[in-house]
Amino acid sequence: MRRLLTAFGFGLVFSGFALADPAMTTTDTEMLESPKPHAHVVQAIPAHAQVDVEDCGPVWCSASWRNIPGYVRASAVVPGAAGPLHGAGPPPRPPVVIAPFGWGWGYGWHRYY
Repeated sequence: MRRLLTAFGFGLVFSGFALADPAMTTTDTEMLESPKPHAHVVQAIPAHAQVDVEDCGPVWCSASWRNIPGYVRASAVVPGAAGPLHGAGPPPRPPVVIAPFGWGWGYGWHRYY
């Protein structure tokens, strides 16, 4: 019974980390130690970074970035995951071009039959 309760307790403690929703910063912002304008700055977060938001109010959001918890302004984050982490994604594939003439083995340049 004691093991069951211990396992349940650990599950409750660590489930808070799993309930965080991904969000993206819209501008360069600072993560603060407490939800006050003059609180100690924990870290600077660049624009378009993915942060994990646990709870959001009208002014402040409780969040973590790179496993460091703190508070960011609610106006600096939007819900949803960030885009590519390092620049733009791969370029699109070139279109497939079907030519009327082709090169066949032993046939030379001519129309396919």
